[in-house]
Amino acid sequence: MVIYYNSKILLIILIIIFLFYLELPKNIGKRLKSTKKEFSSDLTKIKKKLNLAFEFIKSYSILFDAAQKGLTIAPEYSSRSIENNYRKLNKGIGICTLGKKENLYAKEFVEYYLKLGIKKIIIYDNNEINGEKFEEVLKEYEINEKVKIIDIQGFESAQFPTYMDCYYKYGNQFDFLLFIDFDDFIKIENDIDINTYLYDKKFKKCETIVLNWLMYGDNDLVKYDNRLMVERFTKPISNWSKGKSIVRTNINNLIISSSHIIGINTNYFCDSNGNRVFPKTYHKFVIPNNPKAYIKHFYTKTAEEFCNKIIKGDVHFPENHPDYLNIIKDKINIFFYFNKITDEKLKIIEKCVGMNLNMYRKK
Repeated sequence: MVIYYNSKILLIILIIIFLFYLELPKNIGKRLKSTKKEFSSDLTKIKKKLNLAFEFIKSYSILFDAAQKGLTIAPEYSSRSIENNYRKLNKGIGICTLGKKENLYAKEFVEYYLKLGIKKIIIYDNNEINGEKFEEVLKEYEINEKVKIIDIQGFESAQFPTYMDCYYKYGNQFDFLLFIDFDDFIKIENDIDINTYLYDKKFKKCETIVLNWLMYGDNDLVKYDNRLMVERFTKPISNWSKGKSIVRTNINNLIISSSHIIGINTNYFCDSNGNRVFPKTYHKFVIPNNPKAYIKHFYTKTAEEFCNKIIKGDVHFPENHPDYLNIIKDKINIFFYFNKITDEKLKIIEKCVGMNLNMYRKK
């Protein structure tokens, strides 16, 4: 395994953290003139920004720590001129995904994308050590070489390292890689296959193609009933949001620091219609008029399944993280933002999180 390391990047990161998060040079005079109460409030804000700064540093250090798990990473920035990327080498399109406690949905996910025209799905098994294994439900697809399962059980904060590992170890097997989760289902206009869609000339210069999420709620269902997700959840919420990315595999020194917009050092981002876009942040997508493709995002599913989602933890924040409880609360807020509040749902979620949710009950 080879790790490419550039000390200049770390220096730049530290400078950005100091200037952007702390903002001490231009604000220190203002803070000294504050009242005692205001000054205390300002100190709290500084502390929060400092914590964010340390989390930012930690997220990048994870990339280097990933070497202990045998993951190949290459966090080296490289600016390149825009080239005509149009090519068809007939390598096909692959998927990189990371999963934990997804056996219930794994077969539907695999069959959906194979039918869509995906050549191969690379799954990083991030289950708990001695927990469930993807092989238990996907063995036949492994034998047919349609799925490759990589064991990284027990590895925390694994998303960015595994995405980097997938791109650099397996990218040369494909023309494009799609980075998605088990609750993401791409829908393409006129139901064309993904090869016909991506090899169109409208994407000839595109390095990263960003697809928006269309959020789906629980369809007024409360518990899992053994049907496919695409059959159970048919009512989209009228809310477009950030989504996921498809990226070419010929980008040297690609850096992945977002699970949504892949490749912070790519030169040419496109929306789902092939139009060049300039994301202001790596979590803000431009939504095209009449998108030719989008992602059905089954984030909440039912209250029962949502509980399982909470119990398995957060991909970026382990249970011992000081903000973990707030993250759980945020997820509950999202659930009831998309879904109708009922007493039955509240009782199910209260039981699994051990938290009183009376604030959601009508007084």
